[in-house]
Amino acid sequence: TSLFQKGWDEYLSNSKIFLILCGSSISMMENEVLGYKSPLYGRRTGQMEIKPFRFKEAIKFFPHLSFKENIEVFSVLGGVPAYLKQFDESKNLWENISENILKKDSFLYNEVEFILREELKEPRRYFSILKEIAMGRTKVNEIAQSMDIERNILSRYLSILEELKILKREIPITEEKRYKSRKGIYKIDDNYFKFWFKFVYPNKGYVEEGLIDYILEKKIKPYFNAYVSFVFEEICKETLWLLNKEKKLPFMFDSIGSWWHGENEIDIVAFNKKNKSIIFSEVKWQEKKMGKDAYDDLLEKKEKVKWKYDDRKEYFIFFSKNGFTSSMKRIAEKENIRLYDLGDIREIITG
Repeated sequence: TSLFQKGWDEYLSNSKIFLILCGSSISMMENEVLGYKSPLYGRRTGQMEIKPFRFKEAIKFFPHLSFKENIEVFSVLGGVPAYLKQFDESKNLWENISENILKKDSFLYNEVEFILREELKEPRRYFSILKEIAMGRTKVNEIAQSMDIERNILSRYLSILEELKILKREIPITEEKRYKSRKGIYKIDDNYFKFWFKFVYPNKGYVEEGLIDYILEKKIKPYFNAYVSFVFEEICKETLWLLNKEKKLPFMFDSIGSWWHGENEIDIVAFNKKNKSIIFSEVKWQEKKMGKDAYDDLLEKKEKVKWKYDDRKEYFIFFSKNGFTSSMKRIAEKENIRLYDLGDIREIITG
């Protein structure tokens, strides 16, 4: 980089060259190219973080798949184009997972380890942390106890994973002092990393032995719908963002996320602080139709959300993989509640 600095300062800086530097390693780009000690420090005129595609863009890779199939593929691969290009649209999901993820010489099987070893000095400890989070231990105390590691040491590892955009920290959306909240949980930010640490990393021994069918039938398929349900929640949040942008909701929200307190949790909560309006939303990725019990349950849980409790306008939206019962439809019509099934979501996402 020092040679490049000399070339830029002496020959190129006053020319008409418009130079763009791209790199996939966040630590390398931030430390070696943009960092204070870098020879190129102070010479950039702008910088951008290129994010993965959202679901709205990712489904364009597989135009012949059904909407449900696209959700399942996105749950596995996420929005990185290089990952999306590995799947063959003419083969079903399980064939693609078998051939492109569970074969030890495949690009996707080795990709996560390659990236983490490039980015991190002690990858083994980080691997253990990410596995714990993928398995559902998302609170600092849970991870620390499971790994038998001190909280302050664990926090340093978590901060580094956040900086690398591998983890994200979430807190209940209605929390006022968000940075000081003790209710934070950690989630893996990329769908493919999430899938790999939940289903591939714990079963590497079977992969190395070539026991692909065993992994699929015993380790992935029984738990796959539950796994997809969490990604479906994020797709429904994206759907609400699109409706919000097009001003097709009862109000324009300025915050959206999840809410939880103790054992109570609401999948999506969105609100506007200025006009004191709030949306409560439940999401179901299940084989049966969503019934009246989901509405009754949400009515009970929303009472525990204290945000503007005495002076707010409340709205309800439900998302369901397999539609709604007739009793739920009658309630929705009577109470002016919005119901969205996969067909409705597809129209919004692809519209």
